Amino acid sequence: MPARPTTARHDISHREFAALWLLAFAAASAIGTHGIAYWDAGDYTLLAITGGKSGMLLGRPLFLWVSRLVLLTGVDPASAEPVLRWFWTAAGTLAAPLLAVLATRLGLERWPALFAGIALALSPSFAHTSHQVLTDAPALALSIAALASAASNRAWLAGLLLAAAIATRETAAVHAVSLVLLLGRRRGLMAVVVAAATVIAIVITHQPPGVLEWFTAMSRSVSTHHWSIVDLVTSVGWVIVAGPAPVIAGLVMLVRRNVSPRVMTVSVPAAIFSVFLLFYPDGSFSPRYMLATVPLAFFIAAAPWLTARRMLAAALLVVPIAIAAVAATPANTVAEYGASVGRRIPELPQNATVVPGHFCPQSRLAAAVAGRSDLRFICPGWEWPLDVAAELDAALNSGRPVAVDLADAAWVGRREVEPRGAVRSWAESKTGSEERGFRVLRR
Repeated sequence: MPARPTTARHDISHREFAALWLLAFAAASAIGTHGIAYWDAGDYTLLAITGGKSGMLLGRPLFLWVSRLVLLTGVDPASAEPVLRWFWTAAGTLAAPLLAVLATRLGLERWPALFAGIALALSPSFAHTSHQVLTDAPALALSIAALASAASNRAWLAGLLLAAAIATRETAAVHAVSLVLLLGRRRGLMAVVVAAATVIAIVITHQPPGVLEWFTAMSRSVSTHHWSIVDLVTSVGWVIVAGPAPVIAGLVMLVRRNVSPRVMTVSVPAAIFSVFLLFYPDGSFSPRYMLATVPLAFFIAAAPWLTARRMLAAALLVVPIAIAAVAATPANTVAEYGASVGRRIPELPQNATVVPGHFCPQSRLAAAVAGRSDLRFICPGWEWPLDVAAELDAALNSGRPVAVDLADAAWVGRREVEPRGAVRSWAESKTGSEERGFRVLRR
């Protein structure tokens, strides 16, 4: 039997919906990185400009289609990244008021529902992530909308919205379990069939470049960089960063079963899938990987506790995001260096092979905007050659100049220490000149 639909005595108003959205938008604008902070953000922008396809599993087709529609309004390619960043900030931050709507449809009163939305609006990891050209916040908003539709017994709409969420980011598929629990076996199955058929139709239309290639690249990454207890601890930390108070309070409420069965149908599956995401191989890189499930797992469950302690709750929600604003400063420094790399790329020699270190997405984007299709890039990560020295020697022998960024700031994170060392060792044995901040070597 489905969990019976419940109408809260006080639903949130349109003004409250708008206020929650504005709060989330303001928080994202305040602590988000004003520039490219993630590889994916640069790659999505480039694909939106060129019309290319993402190699990420199903290819994130809906996200790219919408991004291209935005650019078709006459946006100059040089302004594509900030335009898309602000557009997706506006779209993704709708997740906060939508969470309040879902809370009311699960039976929460008006104030607890509002606190659930406020908790997400002031979530440090959500605010940081939503101000990027990334799929995480829009997929979360669509997932919440799908669950809110299911909570109102709208099976077809729930299925279509879930399909849209999956076509934006595949991890949204985990919420199919809650959809079935909310709608019941027959209507839940119908919603899942609608979602599956829609996703299949999108995939057939979009034709992702290669799901097998994605699994192959991921397997190579896992074999090269072994998962460790440090990664697990880091991922647990990212769960807490989503909102220390709502995460801990929500967990306690769930363990004690101090929530209604309707809330349990959403929170428990999301909490279980959150545990699985802790073991995602690259999950320790960023708090954004936990956003697919953590707000739904804990924030609604924590809302009554927060509401009963409003002054304390205000402090517990505001202090972490204030700390995050300070902690996010290094990300802005990284983005600024990436922007400087982007300005230097168009000035590099013709037909150069470029090793820009961490800032490959910014470099590729700058090359595309400047019409520098002659440049070839060698990037750390999945595309890094097994023998980079041999690759660079081959480029020189073919008559291509090689430009490498040897600055410490050009290489970010522990996984780029080894590639940086390999490039520096190769460059030390060569004679080159400094051009636009790159070491340029010629045959």
